[in-house]
This record gives sequence, C-alpha cells and structure tokens, in this order.
Amino acid sequence: MICADGEYRRLVWCGGKHFSLLRPEQPPATPGPRQILLKVRAVGICGTDIHILDEKVPLARPPRVLGHEIAGDVCLVGEGVVRVQPGDRVTVDSVVGCGACPFCRRGSRQFCTSGCELGMTADGGCQDYLVVPEENVYPVGPCISYEEAAILDMEVWGALRKCGIHAGDRVLVLGHGSAGMVACQLVRAMGAARVILCGRSRGRLAAAERLGLADRYVDIEEADVPAIAREESGGCGVEVVVDCAGTARSTRDAFEAVVPGGRVLLYGVYTEPLQKFDLNRVVLKDLSVFGALSDRTGWEEVIGLVASGSLRLKPLITHSFPLEAAPAAYELMARRADGVIKAVLML
Repeated sequence: MICADGEYRRLVWCGGKHFSLLRPEQPPATPGPRQILLKVRAVGICGTDIHILDEKVPLARPPRVLGHEIAGDVCLVGEGVVRVQPGDRVTVDSVVGCGACPFCRRGSRQFCTSGCELGMTADGGCQDYLVVPEENVYPVGPCISYEEAAILDMEVWGALRKCGIHAGDRVLVLGHGSAGMVACQLVRAMGAARVILCGRSRGRLAAAERLGLADRYVDIEEADVPAIAREESGGCGVEVVVDCAGTARSTRDAFEAVVPGGRVLLYGVYTEPLQKFDLNRVVLKDLSVFGALSDRTGWEEVIGLVASGSLRLKPLITHSFPLEAAPAAYELMARRADGVIKAVLML
C-alpha cells in the first residue's frame, strides 16, 4: 500500500547536526526498468553516519537523505524485475554501480566511477519510500526482523573471507563496536580456535562477554595488547588481527601483535591519515595486509548465518527510535551513551 500524496516523510541532513523533516506533496517515484520501489521499514545507524555529521567524509555533502543500512518491503517492481515481487521483505546493498564498466562486470561495483552509495553520495533510507536497482535487494525470511535486516551487511564477512580464517587460527579483534562484535562471531563460524576482543569501554566489553562473543576480553586502557597476543600464542603473536577501530594506536598494536607471516585486516575507516608508519613492519615480518572494501558478494551467506543463529544481530541492537527522533539517535551514537551498541530508526 502506497501512501497518499503528502503523507510520506523525508529526513534531510542540512549540514552539521541539523536536519529537516519534509513531507513532499508529490507521490513517491515510480520504479523504472529493473528497479523496485521500497517501503523502508528500518535504517541502521553506524559510525560512518557519525563521521558524515562531523563532516569527515568529503564525498557526503548536504543536503542529503542519510541512511545506508536499509531494510523494507517491496511495493512496486519495474519492467524486467524477476528476483523479487511486491510484498517481499528485503535488505538493501547501498552500493550502486553502473553495471557496465570493468569494475561492475567483475563484481566490484564499489569502485565504479559512475556509481553512488545510498545515504552518502545519493539519497538513502531515511525516507518512507526509496527506488533502488533490483540487483541491490536481497530477500530475507520472516525469522529475520526488519531491524536485523537493516544492519545485516556482507562487508565484514567479505573482508574476512578475503583475509582468510583457517581452522586453529588465533584471532585478535581490535574495536568493540558492532563491527568488532560481528567479526568475533564470524571468525568463530569460519573456524578460529581462539578469539580475543579488545576495546576501551568496560561496558561494551561486559556486554560482549555476556553474549559470549570471544574467549578473552581486553581493556586496552589497562593492558599491553601486543603482550597479550604473545601471551596467547607462546610468544609468537596471533595468526590474524582484525582492526575494526581505525586509530593510530590500533594500527600500531595490529602490526606488533601479529605473528611473522600472519594476516592483518584493516577494517576500520580512518578519519585522518597516520602521521608515521614504518612499512618495514610489513616487509620484514612478511605480512599479508588486507583492506575492507570487498566485492559486493556474500549477501546470501550472511542472511543464512543470521537465519541459522550463527550470527546474532538482535542482541547488538540496543536502541530504536522513530524517524522523527533521528537527531537524538545520531547524538546517542556519537556520544556512545546509555550503553548503546547499535541504534536503528523504525519507519
């Protein structure tokens, strides 16, 4: 059911911490060929959104409808759509490619020079209706809530799959935000023998421990992280380090904690360049280093992991807000207040 004219909402970021809730008089757009009209039901808020509000993401410029973690219902389908039909519940890949360039043809639309990302360089999910390409939606079953479907994403899975987790690996995860908590669960599902989660918030570490996400929990304000890694590995260092924090310290700790010949996955996005880094840490330790911007594949696998219970997302969703309260939700996430791990907007 599509709402009548003037009865739907668009939350527009106007710059800084300022938003405007609009109620357009015109009806929602009609989907074109191979497009679908989505009734948005839930939008996740992540650290990237906070960086956008702090104007640390140059590509994201106001005015813009934010929201790149999106789930909803298919309302209408355009000509040629075969993968979904009206009424289907779907999660959305926010990275849109042209479909024709060499990057898109190889499955790497994240590098498409003609593409966009919803909620960043194109209007995203903080509106009642959104037109997206058919190839960007993935059906989810009724056992997965809209909130879970919104924050369900293949990016951590894709990055870890590229890095590789082998049976018996000891894995150190730096950063205890939602990405770090997802990484802990996925590396276990991929065969890791031991998982160590590091962070500076005792509250988040305690929450992760209550969920049983790791084998050891390390407060970086009180511990030497590389020393912990050596302690866990007989003095050698761990086989894999996953850096979800994206700070100067986490980078230093990652390359010191990993065993010679090991793998380092840099998942966290840096808000500013590192002032100094000795590349001999990579060269002389014969390390393999991976970035996080993986090909946009693996959605079905992640949906399956959530449906089976191997990846638990619901316990990470600590707060939900209506669209009208979005500024308060962004502020909560920015301050990391009230024990928040993940906040979701419900539409």
